[in-house]
Amino acid sequence: MLVAYDGGVATCGAALGLHDDTGAPTGELDAGGDVQAAARFGDGWLALTAGGKGLVHLDGEERLALGAGKGAIDLFVVGKDQHIAIARGESLELWTPEGKRRWTTKGGPFVAACLARDHVVALAADGALVFYSQAKGDALGALRLASPEAPTEWRLAAAYSTIVVLALGEWLVWVDASTRKTVRRVRARAKVEALAADSEHVVAVVEEGFVQAFRASSGEPRASFSTNDATLVAIALGKDSVYTLDVEGVVRVADRQTLDVTTKASAPVTALAARGDLAAAGDRAGKVRVLEGAREIGAVIVGEATTGVHVTRGGTVIAAGARVMMRSQRPFDASRPIALRAAPTAFAADDAYAFAGTQSGSIDVYDLEAGRHVTTYTLSSDDRITALVRLAGASLVVGTGALDGRVLVVDVAESKVVHRISPHEEAFGVTCLAADARGRIVASGSDDSSIALLDPAKGRVLARLRVNETPVSLAFEPSGRRLACVFADGTAALVTLAKSASVTDLGLRGATHVAWGEGPIVGFRDGRAERVDAIARTTPSNRPLA
Repeated sequence: MLVAYDGGVATCGAALGLHDDTGAPTGELDAGGDVQAAARFGDGWLALTAGGKGLVHLDGEERLALGAGKGAIDLFVVGKDQHIAIARGESLELWTPEGKRRWTTKGGPFVAACLARDHVVALAADGALVFYSQAKGDALGALRLASPEAPTEWRLAAAYSTIVVLALGEWLVWVDASTRKTVRRVRARAKVEALAADSEHVVAVVEEGFVQAFRASSGEPRASFSTNDATLVAIALGKDSVYTLDVEGVVRVADRQTLDVTTKASAPVTALAARGDLAAAGDRAGKVRVLEGAREIGAVIVGEATTGVHVTRGGTVIAAGARVMMRSQRPFDASRPIALRAAPTAFAADDAYAFAGTQSGSIDVYDLEAGRHVTTYTLSSDDRITALVRLAGASLVVGTGALDGRVLVVDVAESKVVHRISPHEEAFGVTCLAADARGRIVASGSDDSSIALLDPAKGRVLARLRVNETPVSLAFEPSGRRLACVFADGTAALVTLAKSASVTDLGLRGATHVAWGEGPIVGFRDGRAERVDAIARTTPSNRPLA
């Protein structure tokens, strides 16, 4: 275990070992036994020794007792306000900085805990993430996530405000303790062995021995690096440094600025749409290139990262950014703007209206001809809208990050939800949606690495296909017999739908989005948008449709 503090970092062992900000040993503090865990407490330390029924308070040259009870302490954590959460047996306790027990509650045994503003978040041995009121110890609810890894292998850390991060296997899950819901999920390159987080970064040691960094606020991947050749067992974040500990007990230090060093494209494709031979590719820089065949015939300037595009039957390009939506017709040298009420988290349109999903779970509807907002669908779920697809007729299909009812079928004329479908595994939300030309089948991709085929008219799941990665973009061939897929690792595949699905790798790398007009067109991280040959480049693999 590593604990960062203003002067450096501490390690747990036969004593509490102190190291300066270069990783060099500076001394030891005797806790009267083998130190299992430690935390900074005021100007001193709290330490848990093997079998200890209380915590050892190391303050200067004094060694005091705190948190004493009848049973041995399993774990403890100290919050930013210096309150102390202690788990022993089936009990969870909260102690004040003055050493007074504030409350005790049952619900364990527990394998991890953290304090997030007004909440104590504890991971039970059965895999339940339980949320308690810090004020009174009331159990506010629980979140259960599915993973093949045992809960003892999961990792939990407080990030910022009410946000905590839970690592289970390869997945990092951001959870808001105030709502007890997941807010985002990120996949690491391998199983997470150690985790640390604060308001700026989430850092993980993964099974391959690498350190992976992510932006705490967005989950955006940042640096990935190796600090030494030995297996890493712990990581800690300091103000200016990131510390790692290997199995040989060696502390290594890296400049914290290296966490934000990463190679990224200047303007990757962030939105893509096609109709016939006309395609529109929007990028992160706010430019939407309009392509006819292989030729660029114009551009629409959004002025901010493009979140969605649509091509109408008349060839008008609709492009949405965070604050404004642009409409442009041939020769695409002038655009008409529509101010957006909120930044879209998902986007869809038809010839008359545009639909923008929001972070709060509502959908804003805009009249394209009048150039104004006309209504808002307030859905029963308050989870972020993650995907939208407009069907022929009166239906809009909505994908959310909710733990239940992840796919909603909305009657746009009646402004009501007519079907609520849960096609994916618990706690894994929808990442993308696509519909065939007639609107009879909807494909739903999820970060549980599956694609579900849905009947939107009857509100039921037709089949499920397990894939190797998270689908991030889907597009149907006009006939509905084939489905183009782009995955989170930048690969792309073509799925031929029959009694068993034939999945064919298209041999692409760095892909971000896919659309289908006269043929599939793929957008890339380097800003390219190219039409691809849909003929198999590798031998297809047959997978049963469940």
